[in-house]
Amino acid sequence: MAGPANAQLDVDVLVVGAGPGGSTAAYHLARHGLDVLVAEKAAFPREKVCGDGLTPRGVVQLQRLGIDTDDPLFERHHGLRIRSRRVMLDLPWPELDDFPAYGLSMSRASFDELLARHAEKAGARLVEETEVLGPTMNDEGWVTGARVRRVGDDAETTVRARYVIAADGASSRFAAKAGVERDASKPLGIAARRYYRIEHHPGPWLEVWMGLTDRDSAMPAYGWLFALTDGSVNVGAGLLNTFANFKDLSARGVFDVFVRALPAEWNVNEDTAEGRMLSGPLPMGGSRTPPAMPGMLVIGDAAGLVNPFNGEGIAYAMESAELAAELVAEALVKDRPGVAHLYPTMLRERYGAYYRIGNRFVRAIGHPRVMKALVDHGLPRKRLMGFLLRLMGNLSDRDHGDLQDRAIATLERIARAA
Repeated sequence: MAGPANAQLDVDVLVVGAGPGGSTAAYHLARHGLDVLVAEKAAFPREKVCGDGLTPRGVVQLQRLGIDTDDPLFERHHGLRIRSRRVMLDLPWPELDDFPAYGLSMSRASFDELLARHAEKAGARLVEETEVLGPTMNDEGWVTGARVRRVGDDAETTVRARYVIAADGASSRFAAKAGVERDASKPLGIAARRYYRIEHHPGPWLEVWMGLTDRDSAMPAYGWLFALTDGSVNVGAGLLNTFANFKDLSARGVFDVFVRALPAEWNVNEDTAEGRMLSGPLPMGGSRTPPAMPGMLVIGDAAGLVNPFNGEGIAYAMESAELAAELVAEALVKDRPGVAHLYPTMLRERYGAYYRIGNRFVRAIGHPRVMKALVDHGLPRKRLMGFLLRLMGNLSDRDHGDLQDRAIATLERIARAA
């Protein structure tokens, strides 16, 4: 977006960030005929810290975008393979009306570009290597757009937008400059991942390891190995800040604990590594507030919408993106500006009770004795773990489902009333 200093551009909607949330929002807005500009600081393809796995909840969002989930570029998996020192348990995704019984994997470098190009085909304008410096606001406190510039170019452009959608990820500097803050009472995770080429191939399962230990204390941490279609394996580990010794550990440290615990014959080491290890935060449980300000809605990781049970962020980024896009479209196309600001209420209705349960769960497993009891006595019970798979993956048909689904719905009603 090169141009003279103080250049100006008018659009209907400015989307800050072209991750899964930003591109999903741009796609849905463009389909409504709106003039949408997506500003992305990097150039595609670019790397992101992620496990690269999509649960059935994420698959639904791809289907809503019209993306072919049978494309051979996706690695398909049938559920979780959970491992600990004592147990290996295969848990298929549940057979439900609202979700498919499969998940997918694709590297974020490929996945994010796929979604960004899909939004472009729908009519959105994507500008890469464009840094969003900060929001512009009027005297009444409305976010009216942003100042942007091409990476390596000193000339700024003011983008005036009728609405802004902040989709700039876990760091979310843009939303922070507009006044969005982290709620320290909500959980935070850290994670690290690296790619390897090893003979061990976890497909057709998402392989998750529980029971990571630090100085013989069970941590609220997990490791993963997710297979990709190019033959590589995404190896990573995450830890929750509810752990008493959280400040003494880093994402790299947790990653190293996990890699050392893997079977030596799998050869997960420097000789089989591809690329560098990347790490980052996981803001969970609706931990960024407020999720909306006059003229701006915040989605995905920028709003802290990562699932506290399992660290899943892509599905929630895409879901909140579609919700935000539909509200903004109604506000602009039907000239009902107040509709867009129903967004915080609708987020609470959709996720509030579930995240409340998840936030309490991760506080509980932050105690080493609780985590150890879950690993030692919970993992061997397949029926219990099948229920937890639904609960932790937010995968159920709720009240119109079976007994397990109705139990989840009951838990949410109790959480909502508490």
